[in-house]
Amino acid sequence: MQEYRTNEIYGDFYENEGKPLVVILGGSRPGLPTPLSKELLNYLKQNYNVLLLAYFGVGDLPKTLERIPIEYFVNSISFIKEKYKIADNQVVIIGQSKGGEAALLLSNYIDSEITIACVAGCYVFQGLPVTPVSMKSPKSSWSLNNENLPYIKFYYDENVMKEVENKNYCKCYEMSIENNFNKDALINIDNYTGKILFLSAENDKFWPSKKMSNILVENSKNKNNINHITLDLDGHYFLDYEKSVNEIINFLKRNTAFIV
Repeated sequence: MQEYRTNEIYGDFYENEGKPLVVILGGSRPGLPTPLSKELLNYLKQNYNVLLLAYFGVGDLPKTLERIPIEYFVNSISFIKEKYKIADNQVVIIGQSKGGEAALLLSNYIDSEITIACVAGCYVFQGLPVTPVSMKSPKSSWSLNNENLPYIKFYYDENVMKEVENKNYCKCYEMSIENNFNKDALINIDNYTGKILFLSAENDKFWPSKKMSNILVENSKNKNNINHITLDLDGHYFLDYEKSVNEIINFLKRNTAFIV
């Protein structure tokens, strides 16, 4: 395993010569993607080159999940592709939660064959964490050419605060969409020609992943390229749960005919 620890690329890379590349993006936890199923990682290491890519909160990367440059992902993945001679049609991006949001955005900037978005959002949202300072001077989660990508600002009232205190963040996102809607924040996947798998949670308490995945499916011009599976799970860590991991592995087996 090769460790990369710079502000250009911060990740763990498992080489498997001659195989396609899987890039894994975690959610709103800082650092490398966690938690991550051993079963999933072992399967991927046997069949792919694997890059576990951090994008904030560690090393010289941004300290918070605000204005993360899209260029960071593009340059990091391009570096691995060039160094290990991996073709565009041999790239798979897997993202969880905020990482799923990033994975869907990257479908517009990186040539890849497959995108798997686990409990992802369909909009770009305000960055994290939520603090009194960030509420007064909000920023997008992502940036391009040093400019905020269009985003939905967080909305708070007494009812939202009560839900948040009970660890139910879904209400905040629902009310933010309702009260601070920004049509330009909707992620565009129309130009993506690869396969997409959405995995959402029936009882997602972090944000309405099922509803947001459905919005992207319903608005897409390429519905034949999309699968959406909703699982009867309460949690949000789909790179770790047996049920969701099995769906990811089965989807890869069905759709990566280019593996040799």
